[in-house]
Amino acid sequence: MVDSLNHGKVIVGILSKDCAQQLRQCLDSLLNQSFTNFEVVVVDGGSKDNSLHLLKEYSQKDKRVHYFVQRSKGTGMARNELIDYVRKNLPECQKIVWGDAENVYDQNYLQNIVSKSASVVGGTNIVDSRKPLAQSLWWYYNGLRGDAVSGNNECVDIKVYDKHWYINALRGEDFVFHRELVKESYKLDHCSQAVCYIKTVESFGDFIDWTRRKARGFSQWASQRRGVMLPLFLRYFLFNALMWSYILLFFLLVLTLPYLLLPYLLLPLMLSLYFWQKGKLYVKGMKKITFFYFLPVLFLHFSVLFYELFKLTVSKIPSSRELLSAGNLHCCIII
Repeated sequence: MVDSLNHGKVIVGILSKDCAQQLRQCLDSLLNQSFTNFEVVVVDGGSKDNSLHLLKEYSQKDKRVHYFVQRSKGTGMARNELIDYVRKNLPECQKIVWGDAENVYDQNYLQNIVSKSASVVGGTNIVDSRKPLAQSLWWYYNGLRGDAVSGNNECVDIKVYDKHWYINALRGEDFVFHRELVKESYKLDHCSQAVCYIKTVESFGDFIDWTRRKARGFSQWASQRRGVMLPLFLRYFLFNALMWSYILLFFLLVLTLPYLLLPYLLLPLMLSLYFWQKGKLYVKGMKKITFFYFLPVLFLHFSVLFYELFKLTVSKIPSSRELLSAGNLHCCIII
C-alpha cells in the first residue's frame, strides 16, 4: 500500500439512487485503492431498492464508509448536502473526489488524481457498455480532446467551497460550477492516469429523458442567473440551424444534383471516423456498428436540448391574461 499521508485527508463523495448492485462494485473498487488516506461518503437520493441495507453493511464492516439520505431533490443539492456533511463530520478533509454509484475505479485512481496540484482535477472516463448508444457518448464525459473535467469524476480542493457552491438543479450543476471557476481563473487540470469505468444511458428513451433533464437543469440555472438564458438559447439555436440546414441540403441534392452527394457526405464520414477512432481510448470494447451512431446521437441530443429549452422558455413568458391581471393589480395598488 502507498503511504498517502502527505496528500492530506481525501473524501470520496458518491451520489447514489437505486443502484445497489453497481454500488457494491463501486465501494469494493474504492476500498481496495493503493491510496489509503481517504474516507467514503455516500449520499442516497431516496432509494427504493436495498441500497441503504448495503450501505449499513459496508459502514459496519469498514469505518471509512459513511452515508446519509438526501433531504432535497436534484444532484446539485445532493452535492451541497454532502459538502455540509463533510465540513461538520470530517473537518480534516482537504479534497473531495466526486463519483457516482455506477463507477468502478482503477486501483491507482485516487493516488493519481490527488497527485495534481490544481483547484479541480478531472480523470479519464472509460464507458463500460456493449451498447452502441452508450459507446457513442464517450465525448460527453471526456470532451473531444479527452481532457474534459466532468462532475462524476473529479477532485476538488475543499477551499473552493468557501466561495462556490452548486446550483439547485436536477442536472448540469457541474457544468455551471466549472464555468464559474473558469471565469474567476481557478486552475483546472486533467489526469489521464486517473481511470474510472462508467455507465451511461443505453436506450434512446432513456437518452431523451436524460437530455431533457439536462435542459431543465440549464433552465433552473438561468432562473438563478440573470442574462444567462438568452446566450445559451442562441448558442443551441445556431447549432441546430446549421445542423438541420445541412440535412435539408442533403435531400435537396438527392433530388437535383445527385453527383454531389459523395463529396457532400465526406464531412460526416470523416467526423464519424474521428469519433470512432478516438473513442477507442475511452470505450471498453468499441463495436464497429458504433461508427454509425455518433452523428445521429449528436443531432438528437442537441435537437432535444434546444426543443426543451425553447419549451421551457416559452412556458415562462406570461400570457396576455396574466399581464392584464398584473396590470389591473398594479392599478389597484396605485389607487
